[in-house]
Amino acid sequence: MSSPKEVLKTYWGYEDFLSNQEAIINRVLKNQDTIALLPTGGGKSLCYQLPTLLSDGFTLVISPLISLMQDQVEQLNTRGIKSMMLNNSQALDIQLDNCLFGNFKLLYCSPEKALSKEFLSRIKKLNIKRIAVDEAHCISEWGNDFRPAFKQINKIRSLLPSLPILAVTATATPRVLQDIIESLQLKQASLFQDSFARKNIEINTLHTEDKQETLIKILSLNKHSGIVYCGSRRETEQIVKLLQLNQISSDYFHGGRSASERKELLHDWQSEKIKFMVATNAFGMGIDKEEVATVIHLNIPSSIENFYQEIGRAGRNGMPAKAYLLIHENDKNRIRQQYIGSLPDREFIELCFKNLCNYLNIGYGEGNELTYNLSLKDFCKTFSLNSKKTLYTLTYLEQEGIFNLIKYNKQRAVVKFLITQTQTLELLENQTVDSKLIQTIIRTQHFSYTKKFELDIERIVRTSQIPFKSLLQSLRKWENEGNLELEYNQTDIQIQWLVPREDQYTLAPLFLRLVHQNKVKIEKIEAMINYAFDTERCKHNQILNYFGEKNKGKCGTCNAQECDLKKPNKKEAK
Repeated sequence: MSSPKEVLKTYWGYEDFLSNQEAIINRVLKNQDTIALLPTGGGKSLCYQLPTLLSDGFTLVISPLISLMQDQVEQLNTRGIKSMMLNNSQALDIQLDNCLFGNFKLLYCSPEKALSKEFLSRIKKLNIKRIAVDEAHCISEWGNDFRPAFKQINKIRSLLPSLPILAVTATATPRVLQDIIESLQLKQASLFQDSFARKNIEINTLHTEDKQETLIKILSLNKHSGIVYCGSRRETEQIVKLLQLNQISSDYFHGGRSASERKELLHDWQSEKIKFMVATNAFGMGIDKEEVATVIHLNIPSSIENFYQEIGRAGRNGMPAKAYLLIHENDKNRIRQQYIGSLPDREFIELCFKNLCNYLNIGYGEGNELTYNLSLKDFCKTFSLNSKKTLYTLTYLEQEGIFNLIKYNKQRAVVKFLITQTQTLELLENQTVDSKLIQTIIRTQHFSYTKKFELDIERIVRTSQIPFKSLLQSLRKWENEGNLELEYNQTDIQIQWLVPREDQYTLAPLFLRLVHQNKVKIEKIEAMINYAFDTERCKHNQILNYFGEKNKGKCGTCNAQECDLKKPNKKEAK
């Protein structure tokens, strides 16, 4: 049998493990309950991915994040490690048979899918070797992303009491850790915890009257790549225009960009073609680049957990890195209005849920196991709903296991030619952008001139090398000239419905927890505001205290007054 280090070298190409990784893996291989509390970039996923290659059967990975599961499955299969994720596109029995007889080593699924009657009825016949609970802090109502279904994972434990569990997370306070142990019914679990201290990251909180000017000054002096976090999609696009005007290599990343755009952007950033990625917090999970030297927040995040994870994307190579939080006195009220003012109450949730069902044409008792595409902007406009409050509501409904919420961007265009093939070919004799586009459609699409057909937009853009905006302009021009019919719409959310619509019964569990959930979110926001505006105490020690770790003395790598760094603080950064 190979050793863990040999497997590490063969599949991941690394010579040595990070910090506690090897100790965690050795305990997991002994089939003992384990908790791994490792910081962002600490290699949490390896702790359950590697052991399964040294065992028979497979590891069941329960995770709340569909997009992260998809990314991990793709990366594992690329490495030659057979992995799959349970989804709604195929019957569950067929998927489980594939996993059982297909020699898969990792099976990913959401907690709702793992707790379904169909899954639980077959669980004893599946060759599950162990369970890995990813983002385990979601178990706790005091965690950053509480998800009630996580509290019921112990149902699997009751059916398979001897099955060992590995719980992994990057951010958990002592209170959350205790919840994890009790909820998962862990037996004599060993806790492996790396320090929350990131000694190589210099944290700077800069009070400034002009954030954009300060941003340009910081980035102009920076020779290495970095990330700039913004509070909205619109702001990312505005900041990139500003940076490009100042000859700073950059592009923007948010959930509104298509899958192919995001993939290309990530490749360009990782290959240093793009120096700075300006992004919402959609840019983060699964991002693994060692050479990030700078992370800048133009807006105050909604929690210390989020802030810690996001600055932790800097300095993963162990080299010195810098984190900047740019703040203005008006930020206190703005951040409270943005986050606290957008928390939904019972009345808004009932209204939003009813409107959503009507918008998607979901009747009573319907919706289960169906997938819907949604334009958040169009939905909110149709029913005059506040977009931020609506998104919070959709997130709460997802946490309750009513549906899976996948944020992405997809353009859908359906076309029907109104002219004959001969007339079309005559128009294509002129070598224009329009004709090049139509030629690409004819070459790459299978269609009938008398019927509607959906365009493969990403393929057409890739083949013709025509930007998407130009493609849409050409199609609309041909539509205006009477050559074709065009049905175009854009979705930025996909909803995978998990339970039948039953209104009050469906929403009742959420209402029981709503006041507490909102209270926890408010406490986290206030803690983050206090952190941002506390100029006296060491920034690193404040984070350590928050996560229940003892102070390590003056860090010497932050601009708090007690650490006495000669950097601007209360005064505007110059």
